[in-house]
Amino acid sequence: MIQNLIFKYLNNQASENEVSKVFDWIEQSEENKQEFIRLKKLWMLSGSYSNTKNLFEWNKIKNKLSAPKKSIFNQVLKYAAVLVLLVAGAHYITTISVKTEEKNTVENFVILEKSSGTIEYISDKKDKIVKDTLGNIIAKKNNKELIYYKNPSTKKTIYNTIKVPFSKTFKVVLSDGTIVHLNAGTSFTYPEQFNLANNRKVSLQGEAHFEVFKDKTKPFIVEANDVNIEVLGTTFNLSNYEEDGFIDCVLTEGSVRLSERDNQENAIFLQPNQKVTWQKNKSSFIAKDVNPENYTAWIHGELVFHKDSFTNISKKIERYYNVKIINNYTFLASQEFTGTIKIKESNVENILELFKLDTPFTYKKKQNIIEIYHP
Repeated sequence: MIQNLIFKYLNNQASENEVSKVFDWIEQSEENKQEFIRLKKLWMLSGSYSNTKNLFEWNKIKNKLSAPKKSIFNQVLKYAAVLVLLVAGAHYITTISVKTEEKNTVENFVILEKSSGTIEYISDKKDKIVKDTLGNIIAKKNNKELIYYKNPSTKKTIYNTIKVPFSKTFKVVLSDGTIVHLNAGTSFTYPEQFNLANNRKVSLQGEAHFEVFKDKTKPFIVEANDVNIEVLGTTFNLSNYEEDGFIDCVLTEGSVRLSERDNQENAIFLQPNQKVTWQKNKSSFIAKDVNPENYTAWIHGELVFHKDSFTNISKKIERYYNVKIINNYTFLASQEFTGTIKIKESNVENILELFKLDTPFTYKKKQNIIEIYHP
């Protein structure tokens, strides 16, 4: 019975109730956990996630490979190097997650910096009114979004900067109606009012999802280090973290033009469902087709990865949970994973335990530093 459920789980066919039964069974004993790992390795060896469609076929493979030699498994890892964390795994994390009480420290506040030098702290729990130097209300914060009012009488362009700390996201609605979702560890600079300039120019360090209000007379330009992204009205996701060696732009709808800031002829147009990557050390654009939902799931509190290396995934985990991960296990660093994790409903320990199911390792956590070791 349990093997049937495991088969459905591995093929992403199990219901939430069935997933719960599988992981309840895993939690019952170390023996069950090791058996689950063994079955999953067999499933991987069979290429089940792409070819095997029914339990009968899988049982035949199990019987054939009931005692796989270590060399076979290593060979599969060497050439395939693809481990799978199914979507259903997220349910497991959700089920056992334990929320920790957030300390009300300065590090947990979103910071609003005005050009005047004034700094205001924005709390998750309290609404807030933002005023200009004359005392006029220019924006209001409700829930987790800051909404700017349009004021045609403004005579001077004044810039504000929002800084979102690690482990938080935030939403701002600009004075032209453009909606910007800001991811953890992001700094975003923008005018209080767009009406004075011929274009709408902002700058980004970190990651944001833009829903740009259409205005053909005023292009919307995002400055991201060496790259400018110019749009008229469209939806796209932009990732420009300083520690990454690349800038990624994923287009959901409309069209965008990316260009090198100091060489405007070095440019590329992006179509919907495409991602363009700017390699910072090569000064070149590379485009490919992608599923945009994989890159925008963070807006909904999910971390989605598709054949991503543990090294890249751990960078995202660091931002979402405000931790530092030091990986001393080189084999794990090279492994690739596919899956979805509900980051808003879990904690970092739960997620590490999930990865351990596929690639066993040990770790120590001291305050916000996590060190991973060979098991």
